[in-house]
Amino acid sequence: MRSPVLRLFALLLLLVVVPARAGAEEHSSRPSVGLVLSGGGARGAAHAGVLEVLEELRIPIDYIAGTSMGAVVGGFYACGMSPWEIEIILRAIDWDDVFDDSPPRRHLPFRRKMVDQVGLFDFELGLGPRGFKLPAGLVAGQKLSYILEALTLRSAGAANFDELPIPFRAVATDIDTGERVVMSKGSLAEAMRASMATPGALTPVDRSGKTLVDGGLVCNLPVDLVQSMGADVIIAVDMSPQSGASRETASAATILSQSLRLLMGQNSQQQRELLGPADVLVVPDVGDMNSADFRAVPSVIEAGEEGARLAIDELARLSVSEEDYETFLERQRRSTAQLLGPAVVERIRISGASRVDPRAIAGVIRTEVGTPLRLDVLRNDLDRIYELGDFEHVSFRPAAGGSTRTLVIDVKEKSWGPHFIRAGFSSGADFQGKSDFTALISFLTTRVNPHGGEWRTELRFGAENGISTEFYQPLDFSGLFFVSPRIGFNQRRFEVFTDGSFDEEYNVAVLQGGVDAGIQLRNHGEIRGGVFLGRRTATARRGGVADTSAVGGYSASVTIDKLDSLGFPRSGTFVSLGGRSFSRDFGSDVSYDRVTISTCTAVSRGDHALAAVVRGGTSLGSAPPVYEQFELGGLLSLSGYERGQFLGSYYAFGELIYHYRILRLPRPLGTGIYAGVSLEAGNVWEDAGDVGVDGLLYAGSVFIGADTFLGPLYFGLGLTEHGDSSGYISLGMSVVRN
Repeated sequence: MRSPVLRLFALLLLLVVVPARAGAEEHSSRPSVGLVLSGGGARGAAHAGVLEVLEELRIPIDYIAGTSMGAVVGGFYACGMSPWEIEIILRAIDWDDVFDDSPPRRHLPFRRKMVDQVGLFDFELGLGPRGFKLPAGLVAGQKLSYILEALTLRSAGAANFDELPIPFRAVATDIDTGERVVMSKGSLAEAMRASMATPGALTPVDRSGKTLVDGGLVCNLPVDLVQSMGADVIIAVDMSPQSGASRETASAATILSQSLRLLMGQNSQQQRELLGPADVLVVPDVGDMNSADFRAVPSVIEAGEEGARLAIDELARLSVSEEDYETFLERQRRSTAQLLGPAVVERIRISGASRVDPRAIAGVIRTEVGTPLRLDVLRNDLDRIYELGDFEHVSFRPAAGGSTRTLVIDVKEKSWGPHFIRAGFSSGADFQGKSDFTALISFLTTRVNPHGGEWRTELRFGAENGISTEFYQPLDFSGLFFVSPRIGFNQRRFEVFTDGSFDEEYNVAVLQGGVDAGIQLRNHGEIRGGVFLGRRTATARRGGVADTSAVGGYSASVTIDKLDSLGFPRSGTFVSLGGRSFSRDFGSDVSYDRVTISTCTAVSRGDHALAAVVRGGTSLGSAPPVYEQFELGGLLSLSGYERGQFLGSYYAFGELIYHYRILRLPRPLGTGIYAGVSLEAGNVWEDAGDVGVDGLLYAGSVFIGADTFLGPLYFGLGLTEHGDSSGYISLGMSVVRN
């Protein structure tokens, strides 16, 4: 038997089909049957099990109305799916992934990957004339919307929901007025998505000038709606969350959850009272299951089937003959004879873009005009558009007219943009008493001009203090070539370890400006080079010699970044090769070079992962000042030694890091909790002739860590080959360093 995932993929490949004959067949010999499917989050998967029993009993459905998950299951059935297909879909969907709109890191634009190395939190605020602006929900529903759109393509030709094989209605709530909104036309996928937009969790849907959220707030079991559609007999399936007292510790989340349960329970009870003696109420028993527990979907479907069988005597009265039921199935199902065949895309239209130039969006679309529509290609197109970082939602819809087929890409730009603010901090401490803390605030303005120019300014406070600003300007809509002028001031503390202690300390302040030009290597990396000028002041706070000098020169770098994470990588590769040459030809008072290389390759199997890291640097025979030398020491950088204990004009370092994922975290909190070990070797040298394997130092570590929305968090214990040890706490540390 084919796997559920393969079955879901096969369903996604269904193309636009001609709507089957609308409306219900004549009911002169039987009462018309209306099906009411309630909301209930993951509990609503029980509706698929109920539908299986209804088909087993040969009960034809003439009208359907649903709320939230009931609207999803009801919409699927109304547009022609079988209960078996619906069950396969619900079982095959990776619900944890569906409710995580964050694109995989390896797919992000390279500019956004660079932010990972800075240490910013994985959350952004908008900044406008009236202050801060927040996103409308934790999850935009991007992946969920695509699934609904792809699976309801067969209904695209229906002008309204009465033209579906089974007339259908979905219920939502107008968040501005608190009124019930009945959706009977337009995009079926959008109606389903609006009906399940849980406030605060999924972003609202703007539809027909209204802002819509979950219909369960006002009508979780729309019995009266199906009655008004013309149904003689109602089958109501109520999966409303239990509204009993919560045993959980009171918190903002549990109070909100309990409030929603109370609202849904009360309005569902009001609708239940509208049921008559001939109507059937089905209430599958799923206990006190959490509405957000989508991992329980398979067992919930079975509970739906069991619940329907408990009402089998009442339901059986609505059964029809095999011949009559076959007539119903001919109307409800989509036969292969109804397929139009591959739909040829004759035009692509982008709708909803204002700040983002449509030509920039078109540049990442791979669907070709004049070719059959391929859902796998289209899915990747939508992902690439969303990954640009400018949109809170990207969707598609076919717009057929006459002999042409237009594919419409609808984009909704971030309502809290285009000015964004993000905060972050990094900190580290070892058991020798050395610690530091740096806070960071980043201001970003995107889409300054049609080619996608952006202006980023960063402020740092703590162990490092400074301000820097950069204007990044692509030279065309593809973003292939760019220029980037920048200027910044940075001040940091620098200590020198000699004779067993840190006996020199400097304050190093640098004011520097420059301009780079380069090439973007799609999302994977960049090549850049440029010139810089500035002034550096090193103030000796303890020991050492003060110095003030002009600096200037040129720089070049090549970076490829395909890692899935910088803190706990499980797959991908990172390679960075860079060099800076301080030259008197550019006005520098000192002349020296710095060339660095940093690589990381990670592989994984299940919850096990192994990363290989290699780093090195050379001064090419020059003599850089002490505060420009290479450093080693600290966790995952010769663990067991003090941070920054080793300084030299040359260095080499390599390590193997193994980590095991102990626990997956909910996506808003991070990705997981890990335990791991490292084996490390490396050293620094002052002269090129001393560089060699014989001089390597060996170390290792054991650690517990977490990949969180605040950044990578490590608690580690390092051990040197000489038996020395040191403990570490670190937040914001990356295994990739230069």
